[in-house]
Amino acid sequence: MKHFIFGYGSLICPQSRSQTAPTLQAAIAEPVIIYHIERTWSARVLKGDSLVLDASRDHIRGWTPMGIRKRQGASCNGVLIHVDDEELARFDVREEGYKRHRIDLVDVYPHESEDDSSTAGVRCPQCRIVFERAHKKRNSANLMNDSKSDQMMEEPDIAVWVYIQNEESVPNPSFPITQSYVDIIMRGCLSVSKEFARKFLQTTHGWWHDGELDVSNETNNEDRSASQHHTWVDDRQFPMYVRADTIFSMENGETIDRLIEEHHPHALKKRVISI
Repeated sequence: MKHFIFGYGSLICPQSRSQTAPTLQAAIAEPVIIYHIERTWSARVLKGDSLVLDASRDHIRGWTPMGIRKRQGASCNGVLIHVDDEELARFDVREEGYKRHRIDLVDVYPHESEDDSSTAGVRCPQCRIVFERAHKKRNSANLMNDSKSDQMMEEPDIAVWVYIQNEESVPNPSFPITQSYVDIIMRGCLSVSKEFARKFLQTTHGWWHDGELDVSNETNNEDRSASQHHTWVDDRQFPMYVRADTIFSMENGETIDRLIEEHHPHALKKRVISI
Protein backbone atom coordinates (compact mmCIF):
# COMPACT_ATOMS: atom_id res chain seq x y z
CA MET A 1 0.00 0.00 0.00
CA LYS A 2 1.30 3.44 -0.97
CA HIS A 3 0.43 6.01 1.71
CA PHE A 4 0.04 9.75 1.15
CA ILE A 5 -0.79 12.46 3.68
CA PHE A 6 -2.63 15.62 2.68
CA GLY A 7 -0.93 18.39 4.64
CA TYR A 8 -3.11 21.49 4.99
CA GLY A 9 -1.58 23.25 8.02
CA SER A 10 1.87 22.99 9.56
CA LEU A 11 2.58 19.88 7.48
CA ILE A 12 2.84 22.17 4.46
CA CYS A 13 6.16 23.33 5.94
CA PRO A 14 9.07 21.00 5.08
CA GLN A 15 11.07 22.02 8.16
CA SER A 16 8.09 21.15 10.38
CA ARG A 17 7.52 17.79 8.67
CA SER A 18 11.14 16.79 9.01
CA GLN A 19 11.05 17.38 12.77
CA THR A 20 8.58 14.50 12.97
CA ALA A 21 10.03 12.35 10.18
CA PRO A 22 13.69 13.25 9.48
CA THR A 23 13.68 10.80 6.58
CA LEU A 24 11.43 13.26 4.70
CA GLN A 25 13.95 16.09 4.83
CA ALA A 26 14.79 15.81 1.12
CA ALA A 27 11.41 14.48 0.00
CA ILE A 28 9.23 16.40 -2.45
CA ALA A 29 5.77 17.40 -1.24
CA GLU A 30 3.47 18.02 -4.20
CA PRO A 31 1.05 21.00 -4.22
CA VAL A 32 -2.51 19.74 -4.45
CA ILE A 33 -6.16 20.80 -4.28
CA ILE A 34 -8.73 18.69 -2.41
CA TYR A 35 -12.38 19.37 -3.13
CA HIS A 36 -15.36 19.22 -0.76
CA ILE A 37 -13.39 20.04 2.39
CA GLU A 38 -13.02 23.45 4.03
CA ARG A 39 -10.10 24.61 6.18
CA THR A 40 -11.03 26.40 9.40
CA TRP A 41 -9.51 27.58 12.67
CA SER A 42 -11.49 25.00 14.57
CA ALA A 43 -9.32 22.30 16.16
CA ARG A 44 -8.75 22.22 19.91
CA VAL A 45 -5.60 20.90 21.55
CA LEU A 46 -4.94 20.94 25.27
CA LYS A 47 -1.61 22.33 26.39
CA GLY A 48 1.15 19.85 26.91
CA ASP A 49 4.19 19.13 24.81
CA SER A 50 2.83 21.25 21.94
CA LEU A 51 3.02 24.59 23.79
CA VAL A 52 5.77 26.49 25.59
CA LEU A 53 4.18 28.55 28.37
CA ASP A 54 5.66 30.67 31.17
CA ALA A 55 3.99 31.67 34.42
CA SER A 56 2.30 34.70 32.82
CA ARG A 57 0.38 32.38 30.52
CA ASP A 58 -0.95 29.94 33.11
CA HIS A 59 -4.52 30.86 32.15
CA ILE A 60 -4.03 29.39 28.67
CA ARG A 61 -5.46 25.88 28.61
CA GLY A 62 -4.40 25.01 25.07
CA TRP A 63 -4.50 26.40 21.56
CA THR A 64 -6.45 26.36 18.31
CA PRO A 65 -4.57 24.88 15.36
CA MET A 66 -5.94 24.28 11.89
CA GLY A 67 -8.88 21.99 11.30
CA ILE A 68 -11.08 21.01 8.39
CA ARG A 69 -14.70 20.12 7.81
CA LYS A 70 -16.55 18.50 4.95
CA ARG A 71 -18.42 21.00 2.81
CA GLN A 72 -19.82 20.34 -0.64
CA GLY A 73 -18.30 22.63 -3.25
CA ALA A 74 -15.46 23.85 -1.03
CA SER A 75 -11.79 23.41 -1.86
CA CYS A 76 -8.56 23.40 0.12
CA ASN A 77 -4.98 23.65 -1.08
CA GLY A 78 -2.10 21.89 0.57
CA VAL A 79 0.60 19.35 -0.19
CA LEU A 80 0.63 15.63 -0.90
CA ILE A 81 3.32 13.82 1.08
CA HIS A 82 4.36 10.27 0.20
CA VAL A 83 5.20 8.36 3.40
CA ASP A 84 6.08 4.82 4.38
CA ASP A 85 4.47 2.88 7.23
CA GLU A 86 6.96 4.09 9.84
CA GLU A 87 6.62 7.73 8.81
CA LEU A 88 2.84 7.42 8.83
CA ALA A 89 2.97 6.07 12.38
CA ARG A 90 5.12 9.03 13.43
CA PHE A 91 2.57 11.51 12.10
CA ASP A 92 -0.23 9.61 13.85
CA VAL A 93 1.58 10.30 17.12
CA ARG A 94 2.22 13.94 16.23
CA GLU A 95 -1.39 14.62 15.28
CA GLU A 96 -2.76 14.08 18.77
CA GLY A 97 -6.33 15.37 18.92
CA TYR A 98 -6.92 14.37 15.30
CA LYS A 99 -8.05 11.16 13.61
CA ARG A 100 -6.75 9.97 10.26
CA HIS A 101 -9.41 9.67 7.52
CA ARG A 102 -9.19 8.51 3.94
CA ILE A 103 -9.83 10.91 1.04
CA ASP A 104 -11.63 9.73 -2.09
CA LEU A 105 -9.29 10.02 -5.07
CA VAL A 106 -11.99 11.69 -7.18
CA ASP A 107 -11.53 14.79 -5.00
CA VAL A 108 -7.75 15.00 -5.53
CA TYR A 109 -6.47 17.42 -8.21
CA PRO A 110 -3.08 18.86 -9.20
CA HIS A 111 -2.65 22.39 -7.90
CA GLU A 112 -3.35 25.19 -10.41
CA SER A 113 -3.72 22.84 -13.35
CA GLU A 114 -6.36 23.79 -15.91
CA ASP A 115 -6.21 20.26 -17.31
CA ASP A 116 -6.60 17.74 -14.50
CA SER A 117 -5.23 15.02 -16.78
CA SER A 118 -1.89 16.81 -17.14
CA THR A 119 0.90 15.82 -14.76
CA ALA A 120 3.63 17.63 -16.69
CA GLY A 121 4.51 19.91 -13.77
CA VAL A 122 4.36 17.23 -11.08
CA ARG A 123 7.79 16.71 -9.50
CA CYS A 124 6.95 13.82 -7.16
CA PRO A 125 6.85 10.55 -9.17
CA GLN A 126 4.67 8.77 -6.61
CA CYS A 127 2.24 11.69 -6.49
CA ARG A 128 1.96 11.57 -10.28
CA ILE A 129 0.50 8.07 -9.87
CA VAL A 130 -2.14 9.48 -7.51
CA PHE A 131 -3.18 12.21 -9.97
CA GLU A 132 -3.33 9.76 -12.87
CA ARG A 133 -5.42 7.31 -10.87
CA ALA A 134 -7.71 10.11 -9.68
CA HIS A 135 -8.26 11.32 -13.25
CA LYS A 136 -9.02 7.79 -14.41
CA LYS A 137 -11.51 7.30 -11.59
CA ARG A 138 -13.33 10.55 -12.42
CA ASN A 139 -13.54 9.56 -16.08
CA SER A 140 -14.89 6.17 -15.14
CA ALA A 141 -17.58 7.76 -13.00
CA ASN A 142 -18.60 10.09 -15.83
CA LEU A 143 -18.72 7.33 -18.43
CA MET A 144 -20.82 5.08 -16.23
CA ASN A 145 -23.03 8.03 -15.22
CA ASP A 146 -22.77 6.84 -11.63
CA SER A 147 -23.26 9.02 -8.58
CA LYS A 148 -20.24 9.97 -6.48
CA SER A 149 -21.39 7.67 -3.70
CA ASP A 150 -21.20 4.72 -6.10
CA GLN A 151 -17.57 5.56 -6.78
CA MET A 152 -16.39 5.56 -3.18
CA MET A 153 -14.74 2.16 -3.43
CA GLU A 154 -11.31 2.43 -1.87
CA GLU A 155 -8.24 1.85 -3.99
CA PRO A 156 -6.50 -1.37 -2.92
CA ASP A 157 -2.97 -0.03 -3.35
CA ILE A 158 -3.19 3.75 -2.77
CA ALA A 159 -4.46 5.66 0.26
CA VAL A 160 -4.58 9.44 0.62
CA TRP A 161 -5.04 10.38 4.27
CA VAL A 162 -6.08 13.56 6.04
CA TYR A 163 -6.08 14.33 9.76
CA ILE A 164 -9.43 15.67 10.99
CA GLN A 165 -9.80 17.16 14.45
CA ASN A 166 -11.67 15.17 17.11
CA GLU A 167 -13.26 18.29 18.58
CA GLU A 168 -14.43 21.36 16.67
CA SER A 169 -14.42 24.60 18.65
CA VAL A 170 -13.78 28.26 17.96
CA PRO A 171 -10.72 30.00 19.41
CA ASN A 172 -11.03 31.96 22.67
CA PRO A 173 -8.61 33.50 25.21
CA SER A 174 -7.97 30.08 26.73
CA PHE A 175 -7.44 28.44 23.32
CA PRO A 176 -5.95 31.12 21.03
CA ILE A 177 -4.62 31.07 17.50
CA THR A 178 -0.85 31.60 17.83
CA GLN A 179 1.02 33.68 15.27
CA SER A 180 4.11 31.49 15.68
CA TYR A 181 2.04 28.58 14.31
CA VAL A 182 0.63 30.72 11.49
CA ASP A 183 4.19 31.67 10.53
CA ILE A 184 5.22 28.01 10.21
CA ILE A 185 2.31 27.36 7.86
CA MET A 186 3.11 30.47 5.84
CA ARG A 187 6.76 29.44 5.65
CA GLY A 188 5.62 26.23 3.98
CA CYS A 189 3.22 28.07 1.67
CA LEU A 190 5.87 30.57 0.60
CA SER A 191 8.29 27.72 -0.13
CA VAL A 192 5.83 26.78 -2.89
CA SER A 193 4.95 30.29 -4.11
CA LYS A 194 3.29 33.55 -3.07
CA GLU A 195 0.21 32.57 -5.06
CA PHE A 196 0.01 29.32 -3.12
CA ALA A 197 0.21 31.35 0.12
CA ARG A 198 -2.57 33.63 -1.11
CA LYS A 199 -4.69 30.60 -1.96
CA PHE A 200 -4.14 29.30 1.57
CA LEU A 201 -5.35 32.59 3.04
CA GLN A 202 -8.34 32.76 0.69
CA THR A 203 -9.51 29.25 1.57
CA THR A 204 -8.95 29.39 5.34
CA HIS A 205 -11.94 30.45 7.45
CA GLY A 206 -12.38 31.51 11.04
CA TRP A 207 -9.74 34.23 11.37
CA TRP A 208 -12.42 36.52 12.69
CA HIS A 209 -15.96 35.27 12.27
CA ASP A 210 -17.87 33.45 14.94
CA GLY A 211 -19.43 30.10 14.15
CA GLU A 212 -21.40 30.06 10.93
CA LEU A 213 -21.32 33.79 10.12
CA ASP A 214 -20.98 34.67 6.45
CA VAL A 215 -17.23 34.90 5.74
CA SER A 216 -17.85 37.38 2.91
CA ASN A 217 -19.15 39.97 5.39
CA GLU A 218 -15.99 40.50 7.43
CA THR A 219 -16.10 44.31 7.34
CA ASN A 220 -19.45 44.48 9.10
CA ASN A 221 -17.94 42.84 12.19
CA GLU A 222 -15.02 45.21 12.71
CA ASP A 223 -16.43 46.78 15.88
CA ARG A 224 -17.25 43.61 17.77
CA SER A 225 -15.80 43.48 21.28
CA ALA A 226 -12.75 41.36 22.07
CA SER A 227 -14.90 38.86 23.95
CA GLN A 228 -16.91 38.15 20.80
CA HIS A 229 -14.21 37.39 18.27
CA HIS A 230 -11.70 34.64 17.79
CA THR A 231 -8.60 35.33 19.85
CA TRP A 232 -5.42 35.57 17.80
CA VAL A 233 -2.19 36.39 19.62
CA ASP A 234 1.06 37.71 18.13
CA ASP A 235 3.61 35.62 20.03
CA ARG A 236 6.53 36.05 17.65
CA GLN A 237 8.92 37.43 20.24
CA PHE A 238 7.98 34.81 22.84
CA PRO A 239 6.54 31.92 20.81
CA MET A 240 4.17 29.43 22.37
CA TYR A 241 4.15 26.91 19.51
CA VAL A 242 6.74 24.24 20.20
CA ARG A 243 7.86 24.00 16.54
CA ALA A 244 8.15 27.77 16.12
CA ASP A 245 11.13 29.31 14.34
CA THR A 246 11.74 32.69 15.99
CA ILE A 247 14.44 33.77 13.55
CA PHE A 248 12.23 33.06 10.54
CA SER A 249 9.26 34.84 12.13
CA MET A 250 11.22 37.97 13.01
CA GLU A 251 12.86 38.15 9.58
CA ASN A 252 9.68 37.45 7.58
CA GLY A 253 6.92 38.74 9.85
CA GLU A 254 6.29 41.91 7.84
CA THR A 255 5.99 39.97 4.58
CA ILE A 256 3.57 37.52 6.14
CA ASP A 257 1.49 40.29 7.69
CA ARG A 258 1.21 42.08 4.35
CA LEU A 259 -0.13 38.91 2.75
CA ILE A 260 -2.61 38.37 5.58
CA GLU A 261 -3.74 41.98 5.33
CA GLU A 262 -4.62 41.47 1.66
CA HIS A 263 -7.29 38.96 2.63
CA HIS A 264 -8.14 39.45 6.32
CA PRO A 265 -7.38 43.10 7.17
CA HIS A 266 -9.92 43.51 9.96
CA ALA A 267 -8.96 40.24 11.62
CA LEU A 268 -5.33 41.33 11.56
CA LYS A 269 -6.25 44.58 13.31
CA LYS A 270 -7.77 42.53 16.14
CA ARG A 271 -4.65 40.43 16.68
CA VAL A 272 -3.29 41.06 20.17
CA ILE A 273 0.16 40.99 21.71
CA SER A 274 -0.96 39.32 24.94
CA ILE A 275 -4.09 37.69 26.30
